[in-house]
Amino acid sequence: MPPIRLTVVLAACASLLLPATGRCQAAAPTPATLTLQDVLGSALANHPLAEATRARVRGARGARTTAGALGNPVLSYDVENARFPGGAPVRGMDRETMTTATLPLESLLQRGPRVRRADAQLRAVEADAVGTRQQLALDATRAYFGTALAQVRIDVSRDLIAWLDSVVVYNRVRVEEGVAAEADLIRAELERDRAMAQLTLHEAEHAHMRAELAAFLSDMPATAHLSVAVDDMPLPLPANYAAASAGAEAGHVAAPVTGPADLERRPDVRAARARLTAAGAAVSAERSMIVREVGAMFGAKRSAGTTSMMAGVSMPLPIFDPNRGEIARAAGERDAAAFELAAHERMARAELAGAYEAAQLLTSRAAALARPSDGRPSFLARADDARRIALGAYREGAVPLLQVIDAARAWGEVRMTFYETIYAQHASVATLLLAHGDDLFTELPALAARAQATPR
Repeated sequence: MPPIRLTVVLAACASLLLPATGRCQAAAPTPATLTLQDVLGSALANHPLAEATRARVRGARGARTTAGALGNPVLSYDVENARFPGGAPVRGMDRETMTTATLPLESLLQRGPRVRRADAQLRAVEADAVGTRQQLALDATRAYFGTALAQVRIDVSRDLIAWLDSVVVYNRVRVEEGVAAEADLIRAELERDRAMAQLTLHEAEHAHMRAELAAFLSDMPATAHLSVAVDDMPLPLPANYAAASAGAEAGHVAAPVTGPADLERRPDVRAARARLTAAGAAVSAERSMIVREVGAMFGAKRSAGTTSMMAGVSMPLPIFDPNRGEIARAAGERDAAAFELAAHERMARAELAGAYEAAQLLTSRAAALARPSDGRPSFLARADDARRIALGAYREGAVPLLQVIDAARAWGEVRMTFYETIYAQHASVATLLLAHGDDLFTELPALAARAQATPR
């Protein structure tokens, strides 16, 4: 089968079919081709969610800077035995002045746990940012393929309407010549009108998908003359799963082995692990708060013409523990973070196993549908032959009209099943990349390029 290239036009053409002739009323402008890499690049560079993740990372870095800062010293100047403004001098008492500097030591005791907590929180925010970017890429990919599938439905419906138009014209001529019953003409017209109503539903669905895709583009008004080019071949599995897929037995899907290194690739697992570290540092910080308001003082005192040194240390007596409740709260949050990490790891293993199984099954089926096998024509070619043979047999009077209509419907269902399988396989590969923690912005376009370079 020669290679088929689908172009999904992201603009609503006025009506491309005349009700009875199936001819286009007006030619649409030549669209520019929008690739998957274009969509992903626009989403990464300009989407508000991507900008929000970068802003959160900047905020977490600022919090890390604050956590490592030390407290400022306190300078004080005191005067004793001084006269009131406008009052008489104080007799028999020498004037005394004191200048002191007090350095709070509390921040030194708590700086270590605070810094460890801020470092862990920064790693968690960075991992969350990666996860948000990955989900953004997956949403953009699904919108891309959803738009393509919606346009395929439109193309199939228009082709079916044009084909039914030819059947209607053929029966109208035969009725006018008096060699056929009018019932066949009415039945053919009803089937064509049903297909036209179905086309309108598909066009409405395409409008929704086109708007959803436009949300990932930087210049939404410009999408009126854009198109999406989607290949009709399945995407290859990632390299680390292709060998396992080739070695799997027929009818058996080998589950991937998920080790610690695979889990660490997942941004949600990395974020949960970092939050556990931050929660542990928070417990240490709360325990260090038992001794508060610790300070060291140094200064000078001048009295009766003599200057003397002053020094001292202030520290409260930890007879009571006012921070006992906060320590218990921090310990509870640490335990909760540990359970959340275990839940994320369990979910990561399950998602990876499910995504791998789905991708392997869909890849095998899509490859079987896309290529001829055992000397037989491909899946789509056989559907074309069935429709053509049915129409020829009807014109020869060998089969009734209902069999021709059934062949036409089967042709449309076959084409939709083919492309639904292809696009489901594309989406499953993207989900597998996401479940494994790979970067969709680089890996998915690379796999698409490999699929286009594969000999047909």
